[in-house]
Amino acid sequence: MKPALKFQSALYLYILITIGLALLVPPAYALEAVLIFLFLLVFSGTIFYSLLIVASRRSYPFKVEVQERSPFFEPLVYVLIPAHNEESVIEITARTVLNQDYHNFKLFLINDNSTDSTREIMERIASENPKKITVIDVPPERGRSKPRALNYTLEVIEQSREHPDYVFILDADYLLHPNALTTLVGIMEKAPEYVVGIQGNVRPRNWSRNFVTKFITLERLVGFNVAIEGDMKLNENGKYGGTVALLRFSHLLRLGMFREDSVTEDTDLWARAIISGYRFWYYHGVIGWEEAVETMKDYIKQRSRWAQGHFQVMLDYYWNVLRSCSGIAEGFIEHFYLISYLVPVFWFLSVVLNGYIILSGNIPLALARPRLFLAVSITAFLVFWASVAYSNWVEMKRHNYYVPWSFVAAYPLYFMIFVLAGVVYTMRGLIKLLIGKLTWEKTKRFT
Repeated sequence: MKPALKFQSALYLYILITIGLALLVPPAYALEAVLIFLFLLVFSGTIFYSLLIVASRRSYPFKVEVQERSPFFEPLVYVLIPAHNEESVIEITARTVLNQDYHNFKLFLINDNSTDSTREIMERIASENPKKITVIDVPPERGRSKPRALNYTLEVIEQSREHPDYVFILDADYLLHPNALTTLVGIMEKAPEYVVGIQGNVRPRNWSRNFVTKFITLERLVGFNVAIEGDMKLNENGKYGGTVALLRFSHLLRLGMFREDSVTEDTDLWARAIISGYRFWYYHGVIGWEEAVETMKDYIKQRSRWAQGHFQVMLDYYWNVLRSCSGIAEGFIEHFYLISYLVPVFWFLSVVLNGYIILSGNIPLALARPRLFLAVSITAFLVFWASVAYSNWVEMKRHNYYVPWSFVAAYPLYFMIFVLAGVVYTMRGLIKLLIGKLTWEKTKRFT
């Protein structure tokens, strides 16, 4: 069944159940049920971030020991960079790959039907490094999305005589430190076979550009230093973010490569991997420096695509993912991860409804306690704020990279703006999923 039909079926069933309950249950009881539901979700969010902050202080299940090898004994790595109209960033990204201190790799520059000078730039770089670089032109009927471009290239590689041990996926706007491949390969060479790949860190290089990029940086910090790292150390279950990631080539083929009708092929691959008994690892020490979007309009557009892809994965794999978890703690964390794009909506509704009831003061309730529920919502925000400050502190200690503390201290003053943006992009993603308009939208570059 197509994602849109699945979503429509689930929505219509929900509407029928809601109408049936509305006919049977008095409105006051229905309101209380909604308030209690929101309370439980908001309270679980408080537990989620508290648990992961504590877990992030643990040690990794591996040791990072970078050892220099002879090029003759290094595993073969193919670096894949898909690019559609990336003339402003593709050259500098390719050169950071060429500057790696790892030797046994080949770089595949994937021209996904670009209409600007991307291909000409690729050809020029390849002519300077003919032994290291191959330019792949994706046929029009196979391209115009990242998963399609990657799958076409993987098929070309699979049909060739030489297969790599690993593929390293990198988006076209990312810059790497010279030891990125050496470090990740060193970890993966000692990893168990159930580890399909390892995800590196992601940081905006234009973090100080304006208000939006600073907020996105804090969003990235708490997402990686708390949510992903905490889950990695608690459940050995890092995530796959679609870039700065080293994957076993054989495992990737076994999983069927990337799902081409998904707009977030990374989350989809993570879900299929965990269902198949695999795990992704994560390591904070390898950083890919990305270009964050710089306007609220582009922020909402980008997050809408991420939201609809996340919902698509949730609809397709929710119960299978939970059944594949190793225990209650992991099941709770992955449940919250799968519904994460709905959390700002639930939190916002909880604050608005409980605040309204407290102010109006004339709505009789039997079980719900609006003052308590509102206090829990405020506590949830304070815990999240603490996780933002903690992740910023961790990054300062590790890499001397952090958002000014004055901006962190002022977080409550602008938090609601981005919560409202979250409500907008979540609803936009849901609507696109409902009408079946699952489209891969290219992120605007600001370089």
